[in-house]
Amino acid sequence: MKKNNWGHWADPPKAHAPEEFSEILETEVLVIGAGVSGMSCAYRAAQTGAKVTVMEKLGTYTARGFNIGVVNSSLLEKHGIRNDPDAFIREWIKRCGNRCDERLVRLFAYRGPEAMEWLLELVSRPEYNVRTAISGSRYMGETYREIYGAHLFLNGPSARQGRPTGVPEVLECMYQEMRKLDVRFLFNTPMEQLIRENGRVTGAAAVQADGTLIAVKASRGVVLATGGIGGNDEMCEDLSPLANRTSVKVSAPKGSDMGDGHRAALWVGASFEDTPFPTMIHPQLYFHCSYCFLFVKSDGRRFMNEDTYLQAKSLNIIQTGEKYVWSVFDSDWPEKIPATLPYGGGIFWGQENPLGMEQFSVEKEQAVIDRGLKSGSTVMADTPEELAEKMGVDRDGFTSTLARYNEMCRNGHDDDFGRRPELMIPIDRPPYIARKIGPALLAVVGGVTVDPDMRVLDENREPIPGLYAIGNVAGGRYGVDYPMILPGNSIGSGMTFGYLLGSALGRGG
Repeated sequence: MKKNNWGHWADPPKAHAPEEFSEILETEVLVIGAGVSGMSCAYRAAQTGAKVTVMEKLGTYTARGFNIGVVNSSLLEKHGIRNDPDAFIREWIKRCGNRCDERLVRLFAYRGPEAMEWLLELVSRPEYNVRTAISGSRYMGETYREIYGAHLFLNGPSARQGRPTGVPEVLECMYQEMRKLDVRFLFNTPMEQLIRENGRVTGAAAVQADGTLIAVKASRGVVLATGGIGGNDEMCEDLSPLANRTSVKVSAPKGSDMGDGHRAALWVGASFEDTPFPTMIHPQLYFHCSYCFLFVKSDGRRFMNEDTYLQAKSLNIIQTGEKYVWSVFDSDWPEKIPATLPYGGGIFWGQENPLGMEQFSVEKEQAVIDRGLKSGSTVMADTPEELAEKMGVDRDGFTSTLARYNEMCRNGHDDDFGRRPELMIPIDRPPYIARKIGPALLAVVGGVTVDPDMRVLDENREPIPGLYAIGNVAGGRYGVDYPMILPGNSIGSGMTFGYLLGSALGRGG
């Protein structure tokens, strides 16, 4: 049912008559969307003997990123790491403002290891030989709890074909296996709407590359795995307005996160989780590393406690109303940055090397600084006044802010924002350096209401027969915010729920 204040995206289309279809295809499981969650579901269902069709509006499967996060695994155990699932769940719930579905969080924490072992077995096969490692990047202090658990997948068949490494390695392995299992792939075939007959969702209508309309009927179930709404400004304004206030939207490939599954589910009676939908935002518009020393906005003044994780940095920047701010440090950064890592660190604050490798590389960071100086997103100057001019910020505001900041560092207490004394490190060695940092939207991670079986629920919280949702089209995981407790947890939970649903919809389910 359309909400009165929603845009035209919520208007249901006219249902197609049977004679409009040029072809009707039959399958057992129809997965709409070939991202991580959809491919995991399709592969697992096919593994268990089901006849599977994958419908994807783009020309191939889609994947991004390097990290797939789960709470425990055999790979973690090799590094001597065993996380407490219950402690993880409690921290997750707290960071999500108690508005997530605790059943889904628990399902991810306890069944994610099983799904990861399934994945590790696949990518380690000799014909794929994907290198696996654990990311060494996490916030090390006590202020914001983060755990090791981000699994890296590198230098496999995707890289050997000259394509991106990381999560694409996993999907390439799945794709090759599904071809052996006779999974039908309908690429360049965007879904138009779901087909509902006698109360049950029985399939989907879609347009093929040649413009013909087809129907795909699925006897066991239709799975929405179509991604988020981040690329659809109109939907974001209605459901997640914060997404439209970011400096840039970096979801890729273009057109992948348009809310197709959200709309289709709404048109057949699905309910949405409470709005606003949560967002995943990283401060990566320019160069990723921002550290914790001194952030200033255009008036040259400080506006936050810089000792925090990447999501919180992004949200604070957005609240300034500015597209970007400046991270300021000095020429002693090769010594000062490593000194901060035992108290903080994490993604974009230190290096994201695999566990056991050097966690901070002066050479790599110097190369980033040099690229920034060349592009203009980083500036350097011998005096605070000159640096303010190069940044384009208020000179008096900046010089007084820097002087006050250094005085508080000498006194060992942050009177303005309460940063921990261990991180009150002065910026006092010229030349001074400033780097632009801007919040970028990766995804809107909210959607239709589902139960722990991934069944889509209607306004009465009753399952809509035959319809399921996983990944960023499904709601319930986050509530109000993306919890940076475990890097890669969105992809990890999408993979986990895809694996579990594929097992349930397969012939063994």
